[in-house]
Amino acid sequence: MSYTLRGDDFGTHPIERQGSVLCLRAIRGHEYLPARSEEQAYYALLSIVLRRELSHERMPLNLCVVLDRSTSMSGARILAAQEAIQRIIDRLYPEDTLSVVVFHDRAEVLVPPQRNIDRARVKAMISTIRPSGGTELLQGLGTGIREVMRSKNKGSLNHLILLTDGHTYGDEQGCLEMAKWAGQNRISMSLMGIGEDWNETLLDQVAALSGGRSVYIDSPRKVVQMFEQVIEHLSGVVANQTTLHITPGPSVALQEIFQVKPEIQRLKAVASDQGYTVALGLLSKVSDREVLMEFRVRNLTPGVRLIASVGVELAAPEGVNAHGAFFEEIMLNVEGISLTDPDAPRISSARIPAAIPRALTRVVLFKMHERAIADLEAGRVEAATQRLEAMASRLAAIGEVELARAAMLEAGQLARTGALSPEGRKKIHYGTRALSLDPRGKDHG
Repeated sequence: MSYTLRGDDFGTHPIERQGSVLCLRAIRGHEYLPARSEEQAYYALLSIVLRRELSHERMPLNLCVVLDRSTSMSGARILAAQEAIQRIIDRLYPEDTLSVVVFHDRAEVLVPPQRNIDRARVKAMISTIRPSGGTELLQGLGTGIREVMRSKNKGSLNHLILLTDGHTYGDEQGCLEMAKWAGQNRISMSLMGIGEDWNETLLDQVAALSGGRSVYIDSPRKVVQMFEQVIEHLSGVVANQTTLHITPGPSVALQEIFQVKPEIQRLKAVASDQGYTVALGLLSKVSDREVLMEFRVRNLTPGVRLIASVGVELAAPEGVNAHGAFFEEIMLNVEGISLTDPDAPRISSARIPAAIPRALTRVVLFKMHERAIADLEAGRVEAATQRLEAMASRLAAIGEVELARAAMLEAGQLARTGALSPEGRKKIHYGTRALSLDPRGKDHG
C-alpha cells in the first residue's frame, strides 16, 4: 500500500494515505531546495495514527505488577500503590492474566499468574502488603519477568508495571541485561519512580530496552492515575511490535531521528544494506505517534528527487488481525535558483509547515537538557549552568513557565552547590520529555 507524491503536487500539504488500519502522514520541511553540491539539512515529520473508527479485538493482557515494598514506601505511598493495583483488578477481563510480585532485598510472588481471578480475594491479598527492608531492583524485575513468561502465549499482550521509590546498588547491569532479554521476547515494561530517591537514568534505559517507558510520579495522589493510564493504553493496543523502515534516496543520509509524540525520545536507527530500521514498540489507539527525521542531502541537481522511502510495519500476536506494512515516498522538488538574483524565488521559512519548527523547538530543548547533564557529569559545572539558564529562557519564550522556573532554580542551585537537587533534576528531565503537551494536557500542534 503506497502513495507517491508527484512532481506537480508540491506545496505545504502533507502526504497522506489511509489504509485499513492506520493513516501515515508525512509533512515535508520544504516545498523545494536550491540546487547545490553542498550538504543541506532536510526535515520530515511522520505521523502514525491508528484510525479511531478501527474496530479491533482487545488483546488478552498478560500483566505482572511488581511493587517495591521497601521501608521508604511506608505510609501514603504503599496505600496509593495498593489502591492502584485494586483499581486494575476491577478493569481486568476474564481472559486476562494477572500476577503480583513484591520485593525489597528479596522478591515474593504474592499472586501467581491466574485468569478470571477472584477479585475480592486478590484485593484482600494486596491489602496485606507491608513495607520492610531495602531496594534491590533486579530481584523484583527478574521475578516479575519470570511470572510473565509462565503465562505468555501466542495471543497475549505481555506487560510488566513496576513501581519503586529507591536506588538499587550493584545490580544495574543485571537490570539492563534482563530488560534487553524482555524486549527480545516481546515483554514491554512501564517503570514508575515515585518521589526523588531513585535513578531516572537506569529506569529510562531499562524501559527503553524493553520497548516501554519510564514515568516520574511526584506525589502518591498520582499513582492511581498513572496505573490507569497504562491499562487504558494497553487496552487500545493494535500491534505489539511496530517497526519503522527508512531507505534514504541517493546522496541522502539520515542524521538523527526523534519521537516527538506522545513524548520526546531519541530513537535508535539500526543501519543495514537496505537502510535503517527503528523499533517503535506498542502501537495503541489511545496515543498517536509522531517522528521527526533529520536528513542531510547533497549534490542536488534540478528536478524531482527522492529524499526517502519510509514504511511502517505492524505485527500483532497470533489471532489478532493487525498485520501489515504501509509505505510512503518523500519527494523533493529541486530548483535551479540563483541566490543572488533579487527576482528569483526565495527559500523562505514561510514555506515551512508550522508543525516542523514546533517539533524542532522541542527537540532542541530536549538536546539542551541532554548536553547540560553531560556537562555536569563531566565536571563542567559552569557550562551546565549556562545551558540550564539558556534553556529556561527558551522555555519561557514558548510559554512553559513552570518548567522554565524549575530550570532557572536548578541553574542557581548548580552554581551554588555544584549539584542539582534530586527533585529538580527529575522535574526538568521528565518535563522536557513531555514538551509535546501543553500544561492543560492538549497537543501544542
